[in-house]
Amino acid sequence: MSTKDEPIIVSGQQKSLSAIILVGLIILIAAAICVAQTTQKKPTRKKRAAHSTFACPDAEAQQACKSYAELLKVKDTSLPSNAYVCFRRSADEFFLISFSQPLFRKKWDPDARQMMVDTEYMPVGRGYGRTYKNGIEDSSAIPSLFFSGQWTPNSPFQQDDGIFSSDKINSTKSDENDRTVGVSIEESQVNVAYKFKNRFEKTILYTLTIQRSTGRFSESYYDEASKIPFSESAGYCVHHTEGAARSEP
Repeated sequence: MSTKDEPIIVSGQQKSLSAIILVGLIILIAAAICVAQTTQKKPTRKKRAAHSTFACPDAEAQQACKSYAELLKVKDTSLPSNAYVCFRRSADEFFLISFSQPLFRKKWDPDARQMMVDTEYMPVGRGYGRTYKNGIEDSSAIPSLFFSGQWTPNSPFQQDDGIFSSDKINSTKSDENDRTVGVSIEESQVNVAYKFKNRFEKTILYTLTIQRSTGRFSESYYDEASKIPFSESAGYCVHHTEGAARSEP
């Protein structure tokens, strides 16, 4: 073969190699662009704030509902994760009752041959009530209390069903001879009754009942020696859970 043709062959090979390299570079650049586009963060949708689920349960309690909604909006830390929030009518006032849930223990029942709720074990329960006026927590307003006691299981077959009875309110032990005072919680109702002194140092009995299924509440004030209330009111509550609030069905 003539040596005169060799430069021509070499030159053709170099051109082919350059074309291959160029195509490879184009492919690499295109792939890099695709990767960059696919890894680009997509805009995340803003989650709805928990307070958006709140609906005032009582048309006559709009002022109180508005103050509660403001606290929800800013995620006020004084609002517990689980409470009944009750709104007073024709006033910028609401109060809440919060309590711990029972944690019943199970044990092996040799007769039933299965794990059952230990009905002899009564776990400690605690709770409190607090009141807000004009959107501000007011410890001098009623109800304002702390309570503790025990949960008693209703049945060895039901893990979450029980009855709570207080043995202490505001650091004062319950008086066995005074049945008018105490906190009881069961599946259908929350009942609160305790005594306080008003600004005239007069002892007043306050009672509250919340019907858990409907969210309705009633509250009364009595002179210590009287069986007839000198003040009564009623309204509706919502069940505040984990930063949200829902009206009871």
